[in-house]
Amino acid sequence: MTAAPDDADLVERAAGGDVEAFTRLVETRRTQVFWVAFHVVGDPELARDVTQEVFLRLFRVLRRFRRGGRFDPWLHRITLHLAIDALRRERPHRRAAPLDAMAEGPAGPAPDGMPRSEVRRVFAELSSRLGRRQRAAFILREIEGLPTGEVAAILGTTESTVRNHILQARRILREGLRERFPEYHPRTKS
Repeated sequence: MTAAPDDADLVERAAGGDVEAFTRLVETRRTQVFWVAFHVVGDPELARDVTQEVFLRLFRVLRRFRRGGRFDPWLHRITLHLAIDALRRERPHRRAAPLDAMAEGPAGPAPDGMPRSEVRRVFAELSSRLGRRQRAAFILREIEGLPTGEVAAILGTTESTVRNHILQARRILREGLRERFPEYHPRTKS
């Protein structure tokens, strides 16, 4: 998601100390930030904590945002870093909450009719096999639907590296699906 011209004005006003503009910025990005954080940490409570932390950090550092820069990649980078930090801090102390208890999310059931809570549960288990950068690239490109160039900007790498991470992630996830969840693997479905 790239910032629209109105968003650029909103970001500039918020960076200048306009509290109303900052509040509007939070309102327009809260759901997106939550879902990126959730896909990284796999726990709704921790994702809400990360979301709050993202906007607190944003409030403190927004004045440093480069005028004319791309806001959404910058916000995604902050979200990813804080989510990864939270996951490192919390993992030994916390078990993930059951994903079935979560709402279906912004888009309802998955295209194949499978409840999104089941998709999230399977993804959370299988994505633990991915490296940090593979997981981040996969989440941003395949789940959040960001363009490859924007994912590259967020991760501070090249588009070809992002494509490579995604290809590796797909292979690892496909293998895990076949091994752990054969009922969902296209070639082993009855």
